[in-house]
Amino acid sequence: MLESLLRVSLLKGNPDIGLYNLFLPKGCELCRLGGKLVVYITGECGDSCYYCPVSYERFGKDVMFANETHVSSLLDYIYEAYRMNALGAGITGGDPILAIDRVVSLIRLLKDEFGEEFHIHLYTSGRYVTNDVLRELDKVGLDEIRFHPVKEEYLKAVEKALKYSFDVGLEIPAIPGEEEYAEKLIKWAIEKGVKFVNINELELTERNYQLLNARGFKISHGVAGVKGSFESALRILRKFEDSKIALHYCSSVYKDIVETRTRFLRIIKYSAKPYENYTGEGTIVRAIVKSKEDLSDYGEKEREFWSVSPEFVNVINADEIWLVEEHPDSRRLRISEKLVYSKSK
Repeated sequence: MLESLLRVSLLKGNPDIGLYNLFLPKGCELCRLGGKLVVYITGECGDSCYYCPVSYERFGKDVMFANETHVSSLLDYIYEAYRMNALGAGITGGDPILAIDRVVSLIRLLKDEFGEEFHIHLYTSGRYVTNDVLRELDKVGLDEIRFHPVKEEYLKAVEKALKYSFDVGLEIPAIPGEEEYAEKLIKWAIEKGVKFVNINELELTERNYQLLNARGFKISHGVAGVKGSFESALRILRKFEDSKIALHYCSSVYKDIVETRTRFLRIIKYSAKPYENYTGEGTIVRAIVKSKEDLSDYGEKEREFWSVSPEFVNVINADEIWLVEEHPDSRRLRISEKLVYSKSK
């Protein structure tokens, strides 16, 4: 049945990654290029959605992250944007509106540094959105605002947002058994002139798995996709695919694997050092060498060790050589390490 639906569908894209009818929102276009800086501005939020995928490290805490890196200053976002040659930023949380002063200051910084064409979108439930908030966001040049209306009363904020110059969309999870509410939101969005609706595959994570398991939800797609979520999204998309509103389904596989890998490859392209090799998965491979000799022709020294390209390990005089694989972002999370030579052994 699922294959039959896909064969006759006018939807574009790949069901394992994402599907859409008319066009992708600009923020999603740039995300697919790996060009969006992920701005986690605060973990505070007045809503407690049982399916919220935010980690223990961030949920309910007033913390900031630039991509995967914990930061303490707004200028750290500028630095991280330069490292990846970012084309834009997506501001998320928590609910960023609870840190509106911080958000406005950051948007101003990013626009001043990278120009008006630097595309910025923001996620919010709408709970704290007022005309004063929207006016400030419009004034500093927010390009796109995405509402996750967990309560119908939050739709009032969406109506207010439609009066301003930024693009307005909805972003909702595809929850098996709750298609009727999603369809109701899409009909409302069409009536009001909302530009797009993004439908995300429901994700089961370390923090929300107990609440999802209690409702009978299990993983069946990728590392986090809940069974039945894609099918729910597809039925919704097929029902409205001929509508004039842009609809987009985004899978957990895309968010967890493709988007991260594409962004990592972009960081490597613009920030990797000459001695750092890379893999198709967007990781860095280098050799860490302990040597009494000057190896500056092959790499650079970090404390008592040298970092050199793995291709030179057979031509240098070393006491110890390790091959390591790491993420390329500023955390340098080490995935693996292997001792390949030791003079003492």
